[in-house]
Amino acid sequence: MKKLLLSIACSFILLTSFATAPKEAARDYYLIQVYHCSNLSQIANIDTYLKNTYLPYLHQNGIAKVGVFAPLENDTAVDKRLFVWIPLKSIDALDALDQKIEKIDPMGNDPVIHLENADSSLPYNRIEKILTRAFKFQPNYVTKSNLTKSNNRVYEYRSYESATEDLHLRKVHMFNEGGEVPLFERLNFNAIFYSKVIAGSRMPNLIYMTSFNNMDDRNAHWKAFGQDPVWKKISAAPEYLKSVNRNETILMSARDYADF
Repeated sequence: MKKLLLSIACSFILLTSFATAPKEAARDYYLIQVYHCSNLSQIANIDTYLKNTYLPYLHQNGIAKVGVFAPLENDTAVDKRLFVWIPLKSIDALDALDQKIEKIDPMGNDPVIHLENADSSLPYNRIEKILTRAFKFQPNYVTKSNLTKSNNRVYEYRSYESATEDLHLRKVHMFNEGGEVPLFERLNFNAIFYSKVIAGSRMPNLIYMTSFNNMDDRNAHWKAFGQDPVWKKISAAPEYLKSVNRNETILMSARDYADF
């Protein structure tokens, strides 16, 4: 009888601990669509499509904020790109959006799926899609910032690839438990999001975006970051060494018709 009572008491304590344990905040999902183009005419046509058709369609389907960004080097680059960043509250929201688009009749003339050029040339070369999930230390994207409104604002998109899943998770740990996210916050990097790639052509990988008033402001922030004692400590920690084998940095501007 004593053993039975002890077992019941232990079970009650275990259930109570689960019930009172802090619940992790729900994390955003981010769909990043990259339009790859050969010329600025294609970019201009996609801008028109995004402004007049696609972003209003997303807004009507419950996605309040959408970002559209273009690399500053687009004019001279061979591969000219537009980045559409779509924050979602759950993976179900992505599924619901996909199901709606799938129901559109491809033989009809719905502008959401028909953006061919008037001369029948291709509107873009291809679309790259990346699905990511927000870091637990910043589970939701940030809309407020300390930045002034200006056409000179710079958005910095960074992609960190790792050779193995172990090294990738170490880099994610470096941002979260290691203290990199709080360091960015303390130094006012105006981070919009941090995320772990869960589906894409380049994995394992993480992607995040920070923002600055202008290029001089951006350079000054990174100088302060590199000199900060916290960064010097965590960047030298043996558990994080060689956790990234490819870093892509893209400096971008935001389209004024979008929400960022």
